[in-house]
Amino acid sequence: MRWSFQIGKVFGIPIRIHITFFLLIIFIGFYGSRMQGAQSGLQGMLSIILIFLCVIIHEIAHSLVARSYGVKVKDIVLLPIGGVSEMEELPQKPKQEINVALAGPLTSIFLAFIFYLAFVFLTPEVKTFKISIFQGNLFLNLFIINLLLALFNLLPAFPMDGGRVLRGILGLRMELLKATRIAVGIGEIFAIFLFFYGLFFNPWLALIAIFIYLGAEGEKRATELKVAIADVPVKAAMLTEVESITSETTLGQVLEKMCHKLQQDFPIIEGNKVLGILSHEKIFSALHYHSKDTKIGEIMSWEFISTSEDAPLSEAFKRMTSEKLSVLPVMQGEIFKGLISLEQIGKYHMLCGLKR
Repeated sequence: MRWSFQIGKVFGIPIRIHITFFLLIIFIGFYGSRMQGAQSGLQGMLSIILIFLCVIIHEIAHSLVARSYGVKVKDIVLLPIGGVSEMEELPQKPKQEINVALAGPLTSIFLAFIFYLAFVFLTPEVKTFKISIFQGNLFLNLFIINLLLALFNLLPAFPMDGGRVLRGILGLRMELLKATRIAVGIGEIFAIFLFFYGLFFNPWLALIAIFIYLGAEGEKRATELKVAIADVPVKAAMLTEVESITSETTLGQVLEKMCHKLQQDFPIIEGNKVLGILSHEKIFSALHYHSKDTKIGEIMSWEFISTSEDAPLSEAFKRMTSEKLSVLPVMQGEIFKGLISLEQIGKYHMLCGLKR
């Protein structure tokens, strides 16, 4: 994810923090200090750090259960609104999705129990029960927050954990796409009510509602694409009328081709041998550091990943997303057959996939 950086690994899973998380900590410290003094500001900052540490543990639980089913977990990203486990794909079986989804809330309930015990046995002298990240007992605050985190995530509103549990339960009785659409619909209705409630009572809830709605829509589109290309070979969607270039072609000449043709990515071929691939991202990036007279051989990717005509389109899509590639050359042995890109897969889904 852009604007995030890695701070470490847990069980081999990279943990990343989005830069806006630090803006949240600064805001909490400033707000608490201004309203209730410097000590309250410091406690607020400490509380936020500990809360998000609990969120990381919550996401690690999801990730470890998913990994036990063979799902590759790319990383966990910490955002101001919570944590996100980025996985290549979710488990295929509904029961597995249910188990992955439940792992997080159950972990939060366990953490709530631990903090409650700490509150009872380590601070028995505390008689007041004020809940605030700026004041009050830290253990009690973390007990309540982890409990609320678990309960909120268990609401049957997609894409929260409860929504995924709902989809898994529905998936036991119906096809994946129908189950997803029902779960997404419930999630969107919940998000709309939460948004209007937040407008009047808590703007933070309105912001969370927007992310819930967008997340639900994104999941629906991803599932529709997944179903549409499930049994499709690469050759059904690949571009076959592709113009190639050589390593001696200049950057300016490539730009000229892009201006007058729809093609954006170019295979570098000399003789009958494919030397590499020049993606449009590479072209635009090169414009910042090279002149138009620069030869492609100086900026091209000499090592490249390819796919075959008969390979499943879903596998090509998964490989591109996991390797962060926008295009793959399609090869039959050493022979170049065409290009498959994320844009082309999306076009196939919108136009040709409708016939399926």
